[in-house]
Amino acid sequence: MLVNLKMLMEDAEKNHYAVGAFNTPNLESIRAVVEAAEETGCPVILNHAQNHDCFIPIEEIAPIMLQYAEKSHIPICLHIDHGEDMNFIMRAIRAGFTSVMYDCSGLPFDENVLKVKALVELAHPLGISVEAELGQMLDNDENGLVRNNDKRKYFTSPDQAARFCELTKVDALAIAFGSVHGEYKFPPELDIELLQSIRRSVPVTTSLVMHGGSGTPPDQLARAIREGIRKINYFSVLNTASTNTLKETCGKYSHKSIHFVDLSAEVTSEIKKKCIETIQFLQLQMG
Repeated sequence: MLVNLKMLMEDAEKNHYAVGAFNTPNLESIRAVVEAAEETGCPVILNHAQNHDCFIPIEEIAPIMLQYAEKSHIPICLHIDHGEDMNFIMRAIRAGFTSVMYDCSGLPFDENVLKVKALVELAHPLGISVEAELGQMLDNDENGLVRNNDKRKYFTSPDQAARFCELTKVDALAIAFGSVHGEYKFPPELDIELLQSIRRSVPVTTSLVMHGGSGTPPDQLARAIREGIRKINYFSVLNTASTNTLKETCGKYSHKSIHFVDLSAEVTSEIKKKCIETIQFLQLQMG
């Protein structure tokens, strides 16, 4: 069942849980996430990131994502992750995506507002949800180079968040409050007080999003969900889920040919297991 992000976020807010958003840059990951959703009976978000377009163009993968979403009895949103230019965003809209993230967080505040506001005015009449980002998410390499006391300058300002949401009418806002992209090299420390302040500052109709779910300690994730995070992005945890299994398989059969179709099935199975585990954790936070 194909839905937009706003529909999923309304239910998540009503029932106080977070929806998992999983990057799916190939058939194996699409099948795994959709099967996990159907087995758990829980909604999911299928992401396609702009920087994954080099692996498979959006025009090729979108029809596959759409087919799986439309045939499923579970609500599924097709979402663009970190769309950075309007040309790509328009390609996504034409391809049938029901939600787009327009990431202008590297731009000055006023320019971020203008670009996101223009997209919201275009997308909302089409029934397409819009996510934006305020503050800047570091990746792990950047995180290691920035001193702890300096990291807060990248965090989202509650006052700016309130003004941003008022001006843009965005559906969801990705905030920076301690998580990072990629696999953690250093233990994260989510600033829950900052999250609480942002949640009080922005409209209840604006859903708060956390990127960098992979590797974040469960106790911190649970607290973030209790304090208002309604969408959590995952990629690294799925992207590495099958690594050990594939190593074992290749080592076990090193003396004879290994069929790719068998490896593909193993990858799908391992990603599905990790996705089920993640979805069940998110649903356990419902209250």
